[in-house]
Amino acid sequence: MKIQPPLARTLVVSRRWPFLIDTAIAICALAIFFAIVSTGAYWLGKPVPVVPISHSIRALPVYAFYSVVRITIAYLLSLIFAVSYGYIAAYNPRVEAWMIAVLDILQSIPVLSFLPPVVLAMVALVPGHQMGIEMGVILLIFTGQVWNLAFSFYSSLKSIPREMVEASRIYRYSAWQRFWQLEMPYSAIGMVWNSIVSVAGGWFALIACEMFTMGDRNFQLPGLGSYLQTATVSGDIRALIAGFLVVILIVVATDQLVWRPLIAWSDKFKFEQVESADRVTSPILELLRRSSLFNSSPAASGATWRSPSTAAWQKPKKAASSIPSTKTNPAAKAP
Repeated sequence: MKIQPPLARTLVVSRRWPFLIDTAIAICALAIFFAIVSTGAYWLGKPVPVVPISHSIRALPVYAFYSVVRITIAYLLSLIFAVSYGYIAAYNPRVEAWMIAVLDILQSIPVLSFLPPVVLAMVALVPGHQMGIEMGVILLIFTGQVWNLAFSFYSSLKSIPREMVEASRIYRYSAWQRFWQLEMPYSAIGMVWNSIVSVAGGWFALIACEMFTMGDRNFQLPGLGSYLQTATVSGDIRALIAGFLVVILIVVATDQLVWRPLIAWSDKFKFEQVESADRVTSPILELLRRSSLFNSSPAASGATWRSPSTAAWQKPKKAASSIPSTKTNPAAKAP
């Protein structure tokens, strides 16, 4: 009889992979924490409207960090606004037409048209801190991202099949249950794809918003946008090429680390009668699913979304089955 060694290669790999994945997730969480602390310390400091921009390649990681932080915060604000605005417009017929018309008008206004009032308002609201200038730039990037998301969420709510809405009413879903288990899953695919388009538009707004002139005042913040603009004005081809390479690297990394896992994750919410043979896969998502640290988090264990085709038929059925039936069986009365 052949005895298998206690440290078989398959056992070592199966034990080692979750530990390495959990370690990588913990390191990323610590990096995000220190990034938030350093960004908060910079924003709460004294305002510096004009920051000297270095053309050194060593300064590119810091500038890339500031630009990614601004786009990320602008995207989160856009997501919150889009969900709130789209929900109100979809379920209030009296103001629906007006809200959609206003949204259509605002998306046709160029980003730079919002520049003077937004920046002056933010500087006046947060005087004496760098946060006022930063929030002005973030809100300008916000105006370049939010419209696609708002229209996407609104159209998703309006296109939910009627039988699913009726099922949620029959099983007495609360407003929160309907939002979390039906409306958000049904709109997940459209929100993910429109998020990619919105963040791409945010990069265009970033280039114009990090360095601008308003009257007699000049605003120049550290970031990839100001780096590329100063390199273009000074004719530094080397710095210009390096800046574009960093932008391309960030876009590719975001696609592989963020968007592709989200596309693969949102594919389970696809509402279709016949299962599609083509499925989007993501190695990053598969690694996260192997992580015990990620799966034990509240976001992954207690607040997971279910497919809209089955969400209305799981938990509420138990409550419905516990109610005794008051109808009589006609067959029982028949002789």
